[in-house]
Amino acid sequence: MKYLATLLLLFLTACATPQERAISAYCGAEAFRTIPQQLVSQPVVRSIYMGDRVLGSRNVCKTINLESKDKDGKITKTKEVVCKNYPILEPMYQQQLVNETVDVNNSYRQQQIESCKLVSKSNNMFSDIK
Repeated sequence: MKYLATLLLLFLTACATPQERAISAYCGAEAFRTIPQQLVSQPVVRSIYMGDRVLGSRNVCKTINLESKDKDGKITKTKEVVCKNYPILEPMYQQQLVNETVDVNNSYRQQQIESCKLVSKSNNMFSDIK
């Protein structure tokens, strides 16, 4: 979900006008200047991938066309069915307590950036950029 939000933000930024990009850069820099990062390590429960568990198998068959020549040059065509068993796997996860570094000022900074953008757009800041 976090990656989806990042991709959406990148997509919207790519579609932004030069004025909107300039306002975003300005407001982001101002917010980082006035509200610096405050990094804190905190314990969080996360799902950690442990491996795969085999649930069963499925049989997949393919038909192969074979051609062979005898000593007289006569071509014989045969069909052969080859079957293989493929395992059905299920990923296994285990809940573990891990330490993550989090910026406690991030949400407040994002609020400041959004309000700065609204004010800057209403004041036609960077309107001369094309």
